[in-house]
Amino acid sequence: MTRDRQQTARVRSWIRALGAALLLTGALGGHVLAQSGEDPTKTLTMLASHAPGGGYDAYARLYARHVGRFLPGQPTVVVRNMPGAAGVVMANFVASQAPRNGSTIGLGPGSMATAALLGSQGARYDSREFTWVGSLNNDISVAVSRSDSPVSTLDELFTKELVVGGAGASDNSVIYATILSRMFGAKLKLVAGYNGSGDNVMALDRGEVQGIAGWNYSSITTMRPDWLRDKKINILLQMSLTRHPELPKVPTILELARDDRQREILRLIFAQSQMGRVIMGPPAMPKAMVEAHRAAFDRALKDAEFMADVEKMRLEISGPMTGAEVDQLVGSLYRATPERIKEASALLGGN
Repeated sequence: MTRDRQQTARVRSWIRALGAALLLTGALGGHVLAQSGEDPTKTLTMLASHAPGGGYDAYARLYARHVGRFLPGQPTVVVRNMPGAAGVVMANFVASQAPRNGSTIGLGPGSMATAALLGSQGARYDSREFTWVGSLNNDISVAVSRSDSPVSTLDELFTKELVVGGAGASDNSVIYATILSRMFGAKLKLVAGYNGSGDNVMALDRGEVQGIAGWNYSSITTMRPDWLRDKKINILLQMSLTRHPELPKVPTILELARDDRQREILRLIFAQSQMGRVIMGPPAMPKAMVEAHRAAFDRALKDAEFMADVEKMRLEISGPMTGAEVDQLVGSLYRATPERIKEASALLGGN
């Protein structure tokens, strides 16, 4: 082979190597682009922490119908249900797998913010790292019984057995039943494992269970307003730190506390209700997208079309919190004394 042919062969070999490198670079670049998610100005994925048919799904779809109007580029919004462990499955995904460019957000219960802090099984995240967009509700849960059950008053909850339904271990229906039984001696027989609040309510309707120890009042007014009208259920107790305006005579669980220690534990656990329908994004979201999502949330709550849809769906927007306010509340919970956190965790452990 002459020197010219050798040189030509080397050039061709170099070109082939360069081409392969460029193809590899392109493939890797495409993979990185795919991993980054959709362009947030074109498509937004709205995750719902519970299965279709329940209150969290209703609020997620409500927000999804309107938020695109208030975001840069007015993106198309697609709802994706990601049920499991009362929002913990969704929270784990948002924390570790969701794209961080602002193209994915989720709506779920405030208990997601305290699950890891209080040792809930499977919660693999630090709530302080989420991008908190805002909360639509100070969501007050209630303990209810069927009108044909043995329990019709709060006093009877401690003297007669009531079979109550529950979803995942981190769901309010399970957590609140555990608290009532372990801290106050309520005679509750918990049947857990229902697939979200929708299934739990259907079990109550079918008579499989006699009550629910943690059912959001706003969900009752949305899903079963006739049950309130026809007195099909008794509202025994408000599982919250404050009373709902429509339930001025129903006591709160805080009123059952016997001393300051119990009150501190209850405040740590039930602070989650203040951020009852909370919207979150992944950690390390670009500052511009954080500001865009928080501004969109604020604008939605002042929008006449959004509020008309709220009324049409019989949903409730009460005591909303901005993203910054949720940030502050979450931070304050993590600053609780280790002793109180440990006691609250032990109270909930093993459910």
